[in-house]
Amino acid sequence: MTRKHFVFLIFMLVLIISGCIKETYNMNKLSGKINYSPTLSVVAANGTISLSDLVKQNDTVKFDSLKFVKVVFKKDSVINFKLKDYFDLSNMVAFSKGYKLGNLKLDDFQSTISFPLSSFSSSITPSPVNGTFIFPPFGTINLPNTSFNGINNFQNAVFFSGTITISVKNNLPVQLNSIKISLFNSVGPTPIGGQVTVNPITSGGTQTATIDLAGKTVTNSVFATVILTGSPGSGTPVLINLAKTIDVGISATNLQVQSGRVILPSQPISYLSGIDIVSFNPGNSIEIERLRVTTGSIGYTLVSNGGVSGSFAFSIPTTPVIAKTITMNGPTNLTSSVSLNNTDVDLSTDVNQNFNRIPVTYSINVNSNGTLINFNSTDSVHININMLNPNLDYVKGYFGQISEQINQDDLKTGLDDFLNHMSGQIHISNPSITLNYSNSFGIPIQVTLNASGKRKTQSVSLGLNPFTIAYPTTLTTRDVTSSFKIDKTNSSLPDLISLPPSDITFSGSGKMNPSGRPTGVNTNYIFGNSRFLGSVEVNVPLQLWMKNLQFSDTLDNFLKLKTTDNTSFMDSLQIKIVANNGFPLGASLQVMLYDSVKKVVIRTINATDLIMPAPVDINGKVTGKTASSVTIDFSKDFFTAVNTANKVIFMFTLNTTGNGANDIKVYSDYSISFTASLLVKANINQ
Repeated sequence: MTRKHFVFLIFMLVLIISGCIKETYNMNKLSGKINYSPTLSVVAANGTISLSDLVKQNDTVKFDSLKFVKVVFKKDSVINFKLKDYFDLSNMVAFSKGYKLGNLKLDDFQSTISFPLSSFSSSITPSPVNGTFIFPPFGTINLPNTSFNGINNFQNAVFFSGTITISVKNNLPVQLNSIKISLFNSVGPTPIGGQVTVNPITSGGTQTATIDLAGKTVTNSVFATVILTGSPGSGTPVLINLAKTIDVGISATNLQVQSGRVILPSQPISYLSGIDIVSFNPGNSIEIERLRVTTGSIGYTLVSNGGVSGSFAFSIPTTPVIAKTITMNGPTNLTSSVSLNNTDVDLSTDVNQNFNRIPVTYSINVNSNGTLINFNSTDSVHININMLNPNLDYVKGYFGQISEQINQDDLKTGLDDFLNHMSGQIHISNPSITLNYSNSFGIPIQVTLNASGKRKTQSVSLGLNPFTIAYPTTLTTRDVTSSFKIDKTNSSLPDLISLPPSDITFSGSGKMNPSGRPTGVNTNYIFGNSRFLGSVEVNVPLQLWMKNLQFSDTLDNFLKLKTTDNTSFMDSLQIKIVANNGFPLGASLQVMLYDSVKKVVIRTINATDLIMPAPVDINGKVTGKTASSVTIDFSKDFFTAVNTANKVIFMFTLNTTGNGANDIKVYSDYSISFTASLLVKANINQ
């Protein structure tokens, strides 16, 4: 019987009593006073109630096949984490690199000028003539300045390297002494290097000299100054032909141009061809070994700021291989993409780091399409590569030992008022909290959950050891369904719940890869549709014990009568309760009249062993019923004191069978039969 039920019964009894004694009699009709003490006995209530009458099966209350009662609370989707809640793999690649073109190859060029004997014969005394004669010796002769023709692969050029070889062929019938030659750009004029000396040349012979072009500026209009230092003549008659020449040729080889207006031949830039490493940045401590892209693309932007044409080609060793050639035609700013649909990407092939890297083979070829362009070695080609928002089939690697903390939080249970009115002990023996989950994150995660309950000076810690969530370990099994139960086998949950606490403090953490890097290859997996979906089930089988569990409540005195004279009509009131109890629970009751000002209990009614508990077997199940009969006396003395109290205190004491020595179990077919009789004895003076 709950406190409300008992208060209602008392209230009804007061109404009955008041109705009996409130009748007013006309005293003038009486010749004297008559003392009459009738006794009235009324059966107030009787019946049989089983637990199943009071509690019906529903989503929360369950009866098993043996009618054992459990309280079950379920909550679906209490945890629903998706891939994006853990990791941001949307922009892992951001490769950007500029390539200076540097000094480029220029085609060789050559040209020859000829000086016939007739052009300088007048400077020889006597002047040679056609025929067979002695060729006279001569001294220094400055040949006329003469320009070279046929230099048409540049307008002007500053050379980084190269060589001009000056060759002189002596077609005269006599030996020539050394020859001094200087080359000049016609504009200015400006010298091309210094004067060079060609060694003496025998008749019909050729001698050479070289000029290093490194750092030299050359135009397409070049002339030569040639100084003959003389000849010893022939000494004997020789065949003289005034048309015979001294040929001066220039041949430029191994040319690398630094800047200028030039025509570039088609050429690969060997020092800009090779392998670059594109790094993936999936986040702190994450090492990706392999991934597969379901849909996505590699985006690129190519910027060329010079006048060169040509191509930038790159290939990525994915499966299938991604290869792209980007055409340049002068200044270029081009943005496009390459499909990554259904592509496997291996990030473990770099010998220096077997994760988060992929080698990209690239090459640059340039030309000027046969036209003059302005060129500078500082001209560059810049490439940006990114991989945005791929839809991933899976990612394999090592995701580090990232820890997430559950910050300490205090939960108020709201039981303070209830606990202030309760004493004694109750112990719920086998509660459990089960996390049912489906997990498709292939990463071991160790969960640490700390909880402690507090009630006044008492505290109980949950005492749960860290546990690891089940997870998929292969590509073939991508989803693991499992559960984790917190109960008396691995924690102090029964003690914590049975405290019961007014405050619960929570804290904890989750740690990936708690044992560190997996042995051998990395074996962490995440999938494009990875998620962690969890539901909670709280299961409280009604297996428990109570020992002197007392509930008390203090109410305003609702028993007060309107006049104190009315109490003279009441001799006594009794409630007799006869019960045949099939519940393993006994109850006692105290009703106290209380003066809260003086803090004094004025009168007390004791209903000790109001109901006696039923016997149970070793498993805590009721084996029979216990009969009990209790009479609750509301004496005249009690009613006399009713109006002196401003409060009424009710105190219930509950004990399970054995007074807490053993667990009892509650079944739905438990029942109690009872009869409640009301016995009223009035004292009527007439």
